[in-house]
Amino acid sequence: MGAGPCLISCGPVLISYIAGTKRSALQGLQSWFIFSLSRFSVTVFLGFIAGIAGAGLFSRFYYGIPGSIIWFVTGIFISSLGILIFFGIHTKFRVCGFLNRSLIQHDTKSLITLGILTGVLPCVPLIGVISYITMTSTHYTHGILMSAAFGLGAAISPLALLAMAAGAIPKLKLLQYHGALIVFQKICGLVLFFLGAHVVVNALIKFTGMA
Repeated sequence: MGAGPCLISCGPVLISYIAGTKRSALQGLQSWFIFSLSRFSVTVFLGFIAGIAGAGLFSRFYYGIPGSIIWFVTGIFISSLGILIFFGIHTKFRVCGFLNRSLIQHDTKSLITLGILTGVLPCVPLIGVISYITMTSTHYTHGILMSAAFGLGAAISPLALLAMAAGAIPKLKLLQYHGALIVFQKICGLVLFFLGAHVVVNALIKFTGMA
């Protein structure tokens, strides 16, 4: 799943974020590690809950209104990061400048939050694994072990290499010019904004369909 569905769902968001905020392959790798560790922790926690939950609990949770709320909150957060990257630290808007310094320049909190929200985001592989754990676990430790195995497998993916490549992009000679780098960052910010907006729209459609 880490080289397929999970890469497709998480890759564009993380890669756009790293490309717009990092300056080296090492920084990109560090961002991937923080993001993956946060997502892994959430997966293990869900496995723990699934190990002690009744059959079908997580399916009802993810396909119900709570699932739509998770989609909506995640989309808003991703779009907000895109807006902050687009405007940059030198924006005349003080609030944006403060948030940019807090969440983009010193972005460990953002990466952890992004990893947590992505980790709990309803998706077919996660729902399948959690449903399987819910149906087959006889003890909560089984849920922890099985979800940890899935989380580790999903983390070992081409996303680490892509994160390193994205971190190194701003070092290209073409982007050494200040104006070109600013344009590149704005493009990455716009990509993040529209990815988040797409998630929000999907959440609204799901919520409307259940209403």
